[in-house]
Amino acid sequence: METLTVVLAGGRSSRLGMPNKPALLIDGASIIDRVVAAAPPGPMVVAGLADGLTRAALVVREDPPFAGPVAGIASGVAAVPEEPTRVVLLLAGDMPFLDQRFLRQLVAHAPAMARDETGRLQFLCAAWPESLLRARLDELGDVTNAPAKRLYDGLDVTVVDAPPGTMHDIDTPEHLESARARILRSGGSTEASGANEPRRHLSGEEGRDAEP
Repeated sequence: METLTVVLAGGRSSRLGMPNKPALLIDGASIIDRVVAAAPPGPMVVAGLADGLTRAALVVREDPPFAGPVAGIASGVAAVPEEPTRVVLLLAGDMPFLDQRFLRQLVAHAPAMARDETGRLQFLCAAWPESLLRARLDELGDVTNAPAKRLYDGLDVTVVDAPPGTMHDIDTPEHLESARARILRSGGSTEASGANEPRRHLSGEEGRDAEP
């Protein structure tokens, strides 16, 4: 199944207090390179800034800049020709521990989203049939500063429990230092093991809605 991946890297990184969070290095590799490396094979679009990106990808910018995650998704999808049978994988650009096996599981159950070990839904780690995503964006119209959760309003999706630790993101300096220490302890590996049974999701559950 062909997969188009859209990585969202257009946030202000205000909580971290450093510019362009996805470009920060962890054990010699940028956060955004780690996200891109975890994605399944297929076209890759980065919506936001390309600083720190060394892997092949089409880079676009949400319009206007810093207009939020849904605007980034809309720009990323609009940048490539439509392929109705394809699945679009949405990934936040600040999750250095993503696991490719888990992401393939998401794609196989599209429409689907991840849930972390605390029970929190991850609106920016999700897989959509491309035709459904494009139709949903058309329905929403102006998505400037729209929260990612709005994409899922009224939609029944499959929730897949992520392996522990794979959804950890980088929001604060403490998160960054913890991630660097974790990767050093693991010898540079970010892979996790184990697949989880998908579950149905009823709209209205809480989840992560921030863009890197």
